[in-house]
Amino acid sequence: MTDSIEQGDGSERRIALRRRTLKEGRIVFGDLHNKTISCTIRDMSDTGARIQVESTQDIPESFYLYIVQSRQRAVVEVRWRTMTSMGVEFFEPLKDIPRAMKI
Repeated sequence: MTDSIEQGDGSERRIALRRRTLKEGRIVFGDLHNKTISCTIRDMSDTGARIQVESTQDIPESFYLYIVQSRQRAVVEVRWRTMTSMGVEFFEPLKDIPRAMKI
């Protein structure tokens, strides 16, 4: 299974291997990075992830995605969304978060 970019005709163009997962995540945004929404990361690849939330309504087009278990984060941009799921693309490699920093 691989990561995909949906085309206008409904077809998909895969770019990277996608792995199913069930990881706890945090969506962080706001001028002071003070807004946080819990999410579940349903699958991941080297280039992006599919995340599930209660509602995508108030989530901006770009934000930090924190992966709680592995203590990593990346800046991401939304590529598609439904009412409760989003596909995001990583704009930088995942970076480790120092242990002293609270997630």
